[in-house]
Amino acid sequence: MLPLWQKIGFQPTLLLIILYHWTLYRSDLLPVEQLVLISLIHDGIYAYPLGFSALRLLTGYALLMTQKRILNHQRFLWVWGGFGVFVILDALIYATLLSCVKHEWTGVFPLIPGIMMTMGLYPPMVWAMNRFVMKRLPAS
Repeated sequence: MLPLWQKIGFQPTLLLIILYHWTLYRSDLLPVEQLVLISLIHDGIYAYPLGFSALRLLTGYALLMTQKRILNHQRFLWVWGGFGVFVILDALIYATLLSCVKHEWTGVFPLIPGIMMTMGLYPPMVWAMNRFVMKRLPAS
């Protein structure tokens, strides 16, 4: 959405960082209804078919909820590695859904720069969320 991403030709998926972090640490503040609303807004912004982002986000959310107990009390490098796996799985889901919409295989290779940028932005985004947002919320 930012002009900077249009100039370089790819963009990070910042929504995945937020989804991953909030699902692992404060899933009580991220209900499914809110995810559906966010996904509908996302569909409207990117002109995706209705429900495209909902399927993508809810699949990721369900996957994270199954792994929450394992990743919740790990060191940061393990959590970051788990995020890397999550981003790769999301890229596969995205490429599959986009291929179904376009009726041809779009491939995963064009998504690799965005995957790398998303993984690289995870530490500063998490630091900012922990520093400015999570400390101001009531404990669960």
